[in-house]
Amino acid sequence: MTQTLRQAIADHKPLIAPSIYDGISALVAKEFGFPAVYIGSYATGATKYGLPDIGYLGVEDMADQVRRLAPLAGVPVIVDGEGGFGNPLHVAEAIKRLDRAGAGGVHIEDHEFGKHITSRPAVLPIAKAVDKIKAALDARSSSEMLVIARTDAAMPLGADEALARAVAFQEAGADAVFLAGYGFRDTSDWDAVRRNIHVPVFNTDMPGLSAAECAALGVGVVLYYGLSHFVAQQAVRSAFQTLAETGSAVSLNLPPQNVLDFDAFLGIGQAREDAQRYGLID
Repeated sequence: MTQTLRQAIADHKPLIAPSIYDGISALVAKEFGFPAVYIGSYATGATKYGLPDIGYLGVEDMADQVRRLAPLAGVPVIVDGEGGFGNPLHVAEAIKRLDRAGAGGVHIEDHEFGKHITSRPAVLPIAKAVDKIKAALDARSSSEMLVIARTDAAMPLGADEALARAVAFQEAGADAVFLAGYGFRDTSDWDAVRRNIHVPVFNTDMPGLSAAECAALGVGVVLYYGLSHFVAQQAVRSAFQTLAETGSAVSLNLPPQNVLDFDAFLGIGQAREDAQRYGLID
C-alpha cells in the first residue's frame, strides 16, 4: 500500500469505498482499483456469525478482519470502531489494536444502544462522546491513522444537534466526521454542514443518489457499507433456491467459469511460478 487514507481522500472527490468482508470481496475490490475499502460491523457480523448489527461484535472481531483483509485489498482500510467498545479507556485500547492490525482510519460513534433496532437510537451526552474522540486521538500511533468521529444523533435529536456534535468533534481534533442516518434531508441542512465543517465528511450511500450527487451535498467519502453482502446474499439465495427446487444448477445458466478461472482469480499463477523457482514442480 503506497497511499494513505488522508491522501486518498484528497485525491478523490468523492472517495468511494465499497465494503469488503472476506477474501473474495477484497480481491474483487482490488481488481477494480478502488482507492480505499471499508470494513464494517454490519457486514462482519452478518458474514462471520450470521448476526444482526446490534453490538454483538468485539474489537478482536474487527481487528481480525483488518489483519486478514487489508493485505489483500492493498489500499487504505476504513474500519468501523463501533462506540469504541466501552468507555474512553476501552476506546484507546481499541484504536491501538485496530491501528496495529492495519487500519487506515477508524470511526468511533456516539450511540449507546438501538442502532438498527429503532429509528431513534440512544446517544451519549455530547461531552462523553467528545471524550471518546480525544481518547482515540491520544491512542493512535501516527496522525496518518485517521480518527473519524461519527454521530448518530440526527435521527433521534435532529440535524441541528447532529451538526453541533460534528462541530464539537471537529474542535476536539477529529480528522473527519461521519453524519450517520438520514437526518440531513433538506438542502438547508447540508448548507449548514458545508458552512461549519471543515474536515472531510463521511456518509453511507444515500438511497437514490449517486456518489457524485452525495459529493455535491458536501460528502467527501461515500461508504457503500452494504453493497457487497447484500448482493452476495441475493445471488446465493437465488442459486440455492433453484438447486433446492429443481435438484439441478443447469437452469442457472452461469457464465462460463471453471475451477481454473477461479484459481487464476485467487492468484494461483504466482504460486506456480514460486513452486517452479523452488523446484517443487517442473
